[in-house]
Amino acid sequence: MTTNTDARETTAKVEAFWQMCVQQSNVDPATDFYRVRYFGADATTARRLMDLIAAGEKTVTFTLPWIYQGHPNLTPVPGGYTVVTDFEGHPELLLRTTRVKTLAFAEVTDEETRFEGPGARTLDAWRKIHWPFFENALKPLGKQPAEDMPVTVEYFEVVCGLSGTRTATRHDESGAAD
Repeated sequence: MTTNTDARETTAKVEAFWQMCVQQSNVDPATDFYRVRYFGADATTARRLMDLIAAGEKTVTFTLPWIYQGHPNLTPVPGGYTVVTDFEGHPELLLRTTRVKTLAFAEVTDEETRFEGPGARTLDAWRKIHWPFFENALKPLGKQPAEDMPVTVEYFEVVCGLSGTRTATRHDESGAAD
């Protein structure tokens, strides 16, 4: 359980991390909005995905726009920033969204999944991982996964990490890596 004190401490750590990244990177100091999130559904997965992102091995993520309904500030937008925390809320990476598109689950192809982390880059592997993940994410919303459900594909680059400024693979307009 998170107490108000813990939440304030986490918020202060995130804000301090954001300020460090603004100073160390090409982040416009006038930018004052960023999302805060972790990847995965548990601490072990969050750590594994964070490490893959930091190493430039994972430069895309897939989410369901239904999750953001009622929370428009959480919706990824090109040029937007995301502070990525570990599962406990400690900030470690700053990402910049480079491209966003929405496809039906059935329309996701290897062209999108090839930027996933190792083990999820083929379409079959991606589907085996994401179908149950989306199923669990949809339960609280009273929804079931379906082949025609919308999936948000978010391409990103690492702007800053705890060890200083970092950059990861960038994508051109087609989603291809530079």
